[in-house]
Order: sequence, then structure tokens, then C-alpha cells
Amino acid sequence: MKRKLFNNKKGLGVGEVFIYIVAALTFAVIMIFGYKIINDFIDRGEDVQFLQFKNDLESSVKKIYSDYGSSRKETFHLPGGFDQISFVDFDSLYNEQFCDYNPVACSFWKSSAGENGGYDAASENVFLKPAAAQQIKIFKFNVIPAKEGEEGFLCVPIVRGSFTIILEGKGDKTQLSLPSN
Repeated sequence: MKRKLFNNKKGLGVGEVFIYIVAALTFAVIMIFGYKIINDFIDRGEDVQFLQFKNDLESSVKKIYSDYGSSRKETFHLPGGFDQISFVDFDSLYNEQFCDYNPVACSFWKSSAGENGGYDAASENVFLKPAAAQQIKIFKFNVIPAKEGEEGFLCVPIVRGSFTIILEGKGDKTQLSLPSN
């Protein structure tokens, strides 16, 4: 009488279960590492987009300041998550109304005001809400306030990751204002 090898069906079932467990664990490991890698790519992309915005803003303001009388309407794009951008002219007098727009930047302006204050003493003059990881300091500028009593600063809402301002060359600095719509 001949015996068939591998006639035990229970043994094959355990082997199949083992294969499914290994496959499920492999799939889970691939998903976890894939998720982490995709998140890293997204974070790096946002960092690159922020650096691009910062460089565009700095170069646009510096490029036009010496071209007296010329003006440009510029639209800048930021990564998501920012609601407002504020430009503070540290050469102007401290304005308490700015605290309504950005309390953190307001305290920075208040501490920088005085004899030792001004553009040269400030480490940043552009503030994002919520605060950005990197400081932004652009070339000297002055602002045309959006409303009466808002001298020394200009706050612009960021809508869908972008905002628009008018840049005008004044010879020794750039004048910033909101476009008239």
C-alpha cells in the first residue's frame, strides 16, 4: 500500500495562516515607512516653498527701492497654514494698535522701540501669523497704512496661501501698500 506524502491538510492550513501573517506584517511595515517618507517629502516641499517666498519677498523689495517712482503690484505665495502677514517699519514710532493684529510681534516692536531701536537693531521686520520658524527681514521700507491710525505697520490677510501688495521705489527705501480694489 502506498502512502501519500503531505496528506495532512491541517499542516497546510497552518502554513497558509503563517504566510498571511507574514504578508500582513510586511504590508504594515511598508505602509508605515511609506507614510513617514511621504510626510517628509511634504514637509520638505513646504520648507522649500517658504524659502522661495522669503527670497522672492526680499529680492522684490530690494530690487525696486532705488528705482524712484516705479511701482509694481506683486503677488506672493506661501505654504498653507498662515493667516496674515505684517510688515513693521521699525524706524517709525511704536503703535499700540498693532497689538490687535499680532500680539507677539507687537511686544517685539515695543521692546525694540527707543534710542537703540530702528531698522538696524531689529532682527526681523516681517511677521507671520502664526509665527514662522524662520525670521524674515527685508530691506528698509515704509508703509501706507490700510486704515487711519495704523501708522508704522501694514497687515495683509493671506487668502488661499497668497497675498498681494504694491511696491513703490522711493530712492532710499521701498513703500508698501495694499492694492485698491
